[in-house]
Amino acid sequence: MIEKLRKCAQENEQRILELRHQIHQYPELAFEEVRTAKVICEELDRLGIEIHANYADTTAVVGVIQGVTDGPTRALRADIDALPVQEETGLPFASKIPGKMHACGHDAHTAILLGTAHLLTRFRSQLAGRIVLVFQPGEEGHAGARVLVEYGLLEEFGIEAMFGHHVWANLPPGHFATRPGVMTSNSDNFSAEIKGRGAHAARPNMGIDPVVVASHFVLACQDIISREVSPNSPAVITFGKLRAGEAYNVIPERAIFEGTVRTQSAEVQNFVQERMQQVLQGITSAFRTTGTLTYRRLYPSVINHQGLTRDVMTLAEDFWGTSQVATIPHASMVGEDFAFYTKKVASCFGFLGIGSPYDHHNPRFVVDESTLAPAAAWTSYIALKSAEFMP
Repeated sequence: MIEKLRKCAQENEQRILELRHQIHQYPELAFEEVRTAKVICEELDRLGIEIHANYADTTAVVGVIQGVTDGPTRALRADIDALPVQEETGLPFASKIPGKMHACGHDAHTAILLGTAHLLTRFRSQLAGRIVLVFQPGEEGHAGARVLVEYGLLEEFGIEAMFGHHVWANLPPGHFATRPGVMTSNSDNFSAEIKGRGAHAARPNMGIDPVVVASHFVLACQDIISREVSPNSPAVITFGKLRAGEAYNVIPERAIFEGTVRTQSAEVQNFVQERMQQVLQGITSAFRTTGTLTYRRLYPSVINHQGLTRDVMTLAEDFWGTSQVATIPHASMVGEDFAFYTKKVASCFGFLGIGSPYDHHNPRFVVDESTLAPAAAWTSYIALKSAEFMP
């Protein structure tokens, strides 16, 4: 079966690449993926697959492939949204939309799942049960998975298990990695505002400089991680935005900043949130000003089902080869809204190597496209074989 899947996927490689290029050139942000959803629907319709468009009153698309024999219902998920990043790859199919880019590989996920749809229609005679294709919007910070789960996706289609993957820059092409249990971190974000008192830049004594106050807060937060959280408990605080003022010679009235917190336990998550609030209050008080911090809990950790994941790893060794399959030693610090599926049904999420020289979310992030057709064959192999070991 593996060689037949690989051969058929290779024959369809050009179509997979065409679809990826279409989606890559017109990236759309969370819940704005109208053009992307149209491409998906047109391809599923061409393949004769049952389509549920605008699912949950969003840009989500759900496709259903019914097997020829009875069996469990499994779902395969691809996220479809892009990022607010200005592309700098220089690719011939680079983004045509200023300030937007598929800098995380979701265009590849979508093309892989569409390639999988093509293969499953050809191998339908060997398919037991039902496969649900979930093209999910809004993964990047907007919890699209939670929206679909709360709408009733799992119940409406009777989904008993969920499978997903993410192309991974740090893995060589053709490698697969996952781990049973905790796979990713809790992913939270925060925004804060420090109020200062504006003044002439040459007379700082007449004002209260919120940039200086913000700088103290940024550094103090790093001390929470390095000096208050155990080295055995992974945690990250990253400040991604800092905005203050409009002129070089003016002390501004306020500083506004945003960032993310990643943790792998509820205890550390609670501690970091509490300490950030306390530190902000202490620093602003010391500088005779005030500040506010809004802390939002976004994504819980992806928790891979123990038995299901071990079975997937066995399949991976058969498909990719033992030397190209790895058990991740520690949970990743990335956030992933696939977590909302794992809280409801047995699930497995893994990383597919693409060997990019640039990290995800980088304006020069690229995908080794030779990996896409084999990835479609691999995803199809999971779909076809998973009925045999459902928990």
